[in-house]
Amino acid sequence: LGCANWAMFFVLLGARETGKSYAVTNFFVDQFVEKGIPFVWLRLTDRQSQKLLQNNAERLVDPDIKRKYNLDLVTNGTNVYQVTRRSAPDKNGKTKVLEKKLMARVLNLSTFYTDKGSIFDKDFLNDPNMRYNIACDEFEREKGEKNTFDILYALVNQLENLVRSTKERVKVFFMGNTLEEASDILAAFNFIPEEFGLYKLKKRRA
Repeated sequence: LGCANWAMFFVLLGARETGKSYAVTNFFVDQFVEKGIPFVWLRLTDRQSQKLLQNNAERLVDPDIKRKYNLDLVTNGTNVYQVTRRSAPDKNGKTKVLEKKLMARVLNLSTFYTDKGSIFDKDFLNDPNMRYNIACDEFEREKGEKNTFDILYALVNQLENLVRSTKERVKVFFMGNTLEEASDILAAFNFIPEEFGLYKLKKRRA
């Protein structure tokens, strides 16, 4: 996944429960565990992103992936941390987090104007092992959902918040359900797939 180095954007379309989000999450977590690369997970609205953060991000990372990588996650605001060291249990069996490492940040597009900071500092790419890993999950509005903001405009601004103007070592994954009508983001690529398949849009780096 994400092995096409010439591409910046990867769009995964398919029916629900086909493993799109699972595959991308597994790829991101593997990159974090093996190389220390943090990632950003985007949803359309604040309500959707807050659901992912509940109960220490249990809806962000599948239990199978947690077991596979032996993850111990805690959240603080929009940040998701991997606990690297805990205290010994007290008399009630509870432990305290002594050390933790930032694994991910869960943001949304609708409130991009409040997200001025990035988990990536200005020297991030000085480390040759680092790259920008970003996912935008379920990037189409649900049927009947109110059109309260411009998705494409919000996406462009949120990506600018995160990676500024760089185009190096950037991987942005879009996961969406089967489309009944053209989405704003796919329309920006000027390509709407009509049949199942793997498509390469070299001019769009997608």
